[in-house]
Amino acid sequence: MAVLEKIRVKFGILITVLVALALLSFILDPQTLRSAADRFSSDNKVGSMNGKSVSYKEYYDELNQYTEIAKMMGQNPSSEEAQQNLRDAAWQSIFDNEVFLPKAAEAGLNVGEQEMLDLTQGNNISNVLLQMGMFSDANGVFSRESLANFVQSIDADETGNAAAYWSFLEESIYRNQLYEKYNALVGKSDFLTDIEKTRTVAENNVTVDADFVFVPIPFADSTITVSSDEIHKYYNDRKEQFRQPANRDIEYVMWEVVPSAQDYADAREDFDALFEDFKTSDNLKSFVTLHSDSKWNPYYFTEDQLASTPEIQETAFHAPVGTVSPVLTEDRAYAAGRVAAVRMMPDSVKLMYKIFPLTEEAEADAFLAAQQKNVDPSEFTELGWFTQDIMLSNNMTDFDPVFDTQQKVIKVKSLNNQALFVVYIPEKTRPLRKVQIATLVKNVLPSDETYRDFQMKAVEFADACDGKLANFQRIAREQQLPVIPINNMTQETRRIGPADNAREVVYWVFDKKTKAGDVSDLKIVDNKYYFVAAVTKARKEGYMDIDEAASQIRPLLIAQKGVEKKLAEIREQIQGMTSLEQVAEALGTTVSHQTGLSFGSLSYGQTDPMFIGAVTSSDEGVIKAAPGAIGVYVYEVMNRVSGTFFTDNDVATALARRAAVHTNAIQSVLADEAKIKDNRARFF
Repeated sequence: MAVLEKIRVKFGILITVLVALALLSFILDPQTLRSAADRFSSDNKVGSMNGKSVSYKEYYDELNQYTEIAKMMGQNPSSEEAQQNLRDAAWQSIFDNEVFLPKAAEAGLNVGEQEMLDLTQGNNISNVLLQMGMFSDANGVFSRESLANFVQSIDADETGNAAAYWSFLEESIYRNQLYEKYNALVGKSDFLTDIEKTRTVAENNVTVDADFVFVPIPFADSTITVSSDEIHKYYNDRKEQFRQPANRDIEYVMWEVVPSAQDYADAREDFDALFEDFKTSDNLKSFVTLHSDSKWNPYYFTEDQLASTPEIQETAFHAPVGTVSPVLTEDRAYAAGRVAAVRMMPDSVKLMYKIFPLTEEAEADAFLAAQQKNVDPSEFTELGWFTQDIMLSNNMTDFDPVFDTQQKVIKVKSLNNQALFVVYIPEKTRPLRKVQIATLVKNVLPSDETYRDFQMKAVEFADACDGKLANFQRIAREQQLPVIPINNMTQETRRIGPADNAREVVYWVFDKKTKAGDVSDLKIVDNKYYFVAAVTKARKEGYMDIDEAASQIRPLLIAQKGVEKKLAEIREQIQGMTSLEQVAEALGTTVSHQTGLSFGSLSYGQTDPMFIGAVTSSDEGVIKAAPGAIGVYVYEVMNRVSGTFFTDNDVATALARRAAVHTNAIQSVLADEAKIKDNRARFF
């Protein structure tokens, strides 16, 4: 049980998602799932993989498994981000079972018993275990002893929690190992023959220097037309580029609830009453904790760090301790600062340490005494440079004395870490005058009456629309309300305007009963955003309609024809010219120069790849014109250099980079092949 308590307090849950390993400390309230199940009981298909439906129950069971493990570990956060991470992990687990594991088996991959033993207890410990802090020693290094202690405690745990957790870890280790093998298999398939290697080296060892002029195509050319047949041909030749998920075009009106003038007046009255006590309080930390809307901040600031609030800066560095700043009116808040303390302290100190259990204080004291007489750095482990930010962000406030002490070696009793530290301070930066500021902040919040006023406006608007788009647009225009459009919204959308979690609006937009031309009733988001939305267009999953695709295709074809037309004009215009200076003068432009161009370049940067292809395949001393992406180049190769700077090692590096791209694409490739449908956004 002691081992389990250590997990609960410090480490959370480990979940393997693809080949990435992450500590998961999230929990999804089962009641939320049950409510969603009731709401969507008419259609409980969360998605499908390989033609097999994933039911809501199957998905819920997977979520519930992770939830139970998280509950066992004492985790219970409820933020939307935490819930989404957990939902993604559950979906990934189903993907592994239905898609990845069968594919791994087809490839002849397996993880045997002896291999699992080696990954959990042998010489090849899995990254799943190596990245878990609960199996590390005091120095953060993986400890076989800690792992062995946990495994030995499983049989003694009558709750079965340790066994369940170990089973979870073993499954994560197994899947992670299969992914590593699959990645290696795909990576090894990226290779070049000897002929390809030779050609690659040769191509990259030839560089070209060229002079050129560039003429862009006109922004608009009324003489260029694109026919319907040309658009249809482009569409049919590239039809897969126009595949789209189900999406909607919407318009919405939103009211954000903000404090009224009366709310500001009431908040100022409350602030002023507290301000008088704030000026005379003997216990500022307690006063701020009890009465301020901002937390007590133990940080000590330099003068420069307070430059953004000159009123507080002036008070802090040009007035005695206890002085209070003028009242500041900030964004929806009233605030004031009081100088709580002043100290001379360095920005950072270099620390080395030796750690002792709390039960060995006598040993720590003896070691301290010896080191204070004659310090031996080899007896300490280096921590590095230590700052206030590191101290506060890592809950190491016990170490605050290192900023004040004049001694080289001190003892720190850290209750946060349940350990004693003998700390050696070999270096520190120059001490500076710093101040600690107590801040009294009172936020200005909308009152219940203000909420009712905003809600009434929104309800009246929604009622007047009567669910009809024409009414929505007319009334919004008459009332001069801002109507905000969103095009191609998908059901995965979460943020609308300033609202981070506007799922209630998205649910309505993608409800089966909602059609183009419908207007919603009032939708309340985060208890401060009031939405009324209208669907202006609804598109099904599949290929984009040719009429809509035309708006994308036409400009591309016009640009393509524009380049072809300009190329023909320039070739005729420069015929007979023998220098680029003549060409530049005739075309009304200037000559530019580019060096080190290579056909095999891995990155073109700002250089048009069509230009690189033309130049690197041309002979020296010949003026040519060639099409580019958005214009025409007239160029002359001035110099061609063959070198030996690109080697077989560079080829290997390029291959490794390409292999990494391919292995990173495994998930999406398998998903495409399995024709995965992910409808979770309809439920969550």
